[in-house]
Amino acid sequence: MRRMNPSLSRGAAISFAVHVLVLAIIMIGIPFTPPPSPPEDKSVEVEFEGPAQTARKAEQSGQVAAPADREDNDEKETATQPPKPQPTEPPPPPPPPPPPPPTSAPAAPSPVQPEPQPPREESPEPSPVAPPPPPAPPRPVQQAQPAPPSPIPPPPKPVEAPPSKTHQPNETKNPAADSPANENTLEKALAKLQKQTKPPTAHPNPASGARRNGGGSPTSDDTASLSAVQRGAVGDRVRECWTIDAGAENVKDFSVILDVDTRPGGIAYRATIDPAEAGKMSNPVFRAFAERARRAVLDSRCATLPLPSELAGKPSSFKFRFRP
Repeated sequence: MRRMNPSLSRGAAISFAVHVLVLAIIMIGIPFTPPPSPPEDKSVEVEFEGPAQTARKAEQSGQVAAPADREDNDEKETATQPPKPQPTEPPPPPPPPPPPPPTSAPAAPSPVQPEPQPPREESPEPSPVAPPPPPAPPRPVQQAQPAPPSPIPPPPKPVEAPPSKTHQPNETKNPAADSPANENTLEKALAKLQKQTKPPTAHPNPASGARRNGGGSPTSDDTASLSAVQRGAVGDRVRECWTIDAGAENVKDFSVILDVDTRPGGIAYRATIDPAEAGKMSNPVFRAFAERARRAVLDSRCATLPLPSELAGKPSSFKFRFRP
């Protein structure tokens, strides 16, 4: 037997595979519909009459002659058929084209550099604000220190009148302090002092035991009944309740005349600044000093004054000069 051409065997194998694939697609992909069933054959019974053997023999002879005729016909056909041309070998397939050279990958685009933004102007951090210094304590307002008043010489001492035995039952203010005669006397004394070319000199009090802080003008009966010692005792009692003004200067050089009214028992219930001191009241330092002295007389701790028995047992009114 001749060897089959390898290209033919390869083509036959490909053809076979294609046919199998097509059949598989047809069998799997196309839905199978069963063929219609053939019609049922109805059996017909035929009865032959006559010589059956002759018919059978004729059939057998025909069957035997048929193969012989077939063989003769095959030989005739083989003789008449020309020889089959041998299949020419197909030209070898052209070589596959060379693969195209690998194209170089496109260069990656260079990254676009962002435009440089202008640097932000950093706002300077606010420096910490130093806390404000505590306000300085207000300085005490210093009052204008007035010039110390020129010392006024005490008025001349009038002649003491004998004490009156009668007294008024009702508490009345001493009218002698506000009488025009007293004012005229003081005005005359001041006018006389202004005419003097030489300042008067102070004379010591001839009374024994007299105190510097006692005083008073004996313009009323009750005032005249107080001795210098008794007036000093009253000054000592009032001084216990008097408070000094620390901001005032030369306070210890001041003195003020007070009109004092007392109840029985020597209890002071009213104290006023004598009108003779009206000219000094324009000085604020003196006015503060006089008010402190007046309040000291009415203080409950010092209101009970050490008066003599003849004045302590009845309501009385007297003048009193207070010195610190």
